[in-house]
Amino acid sequence: MMQERIITWEGREIRLSYTPRWCEQIDHIEVQSIDRTPLPITETGYKSHFFAPVEPARKMHEIESMVIGWLDSEAAKPEWQDYILRSQQLSLF
Repeated sequence: MMQERIITWEGREIRLSYTPRWCEQIDHIEVQSIDRTPLPITETGYKSHFFAPVEPARKMHEIESMVIGWLDSEAAKPEWQDYILRSQQLSLF
């Protein structure tokens, strides 16, 4: 059964959906910025990710912590830092 939650990361609202045992063999998450702006894990604001299930199935707060850690890790990379700087500066071209 799919679970859904809206989380806030760095002031951005993100819809997080988690489906344990998707197709009975694998877990699935969807991460989507509400306003479809880029996130450190996706340029389009949407990311679908599959991963091996564990027993018992993860709780939604575990998925939330996992995704926030993923976002934090990717946000520390130079590419995301450059994106943040570029998005704050006005450009004539």
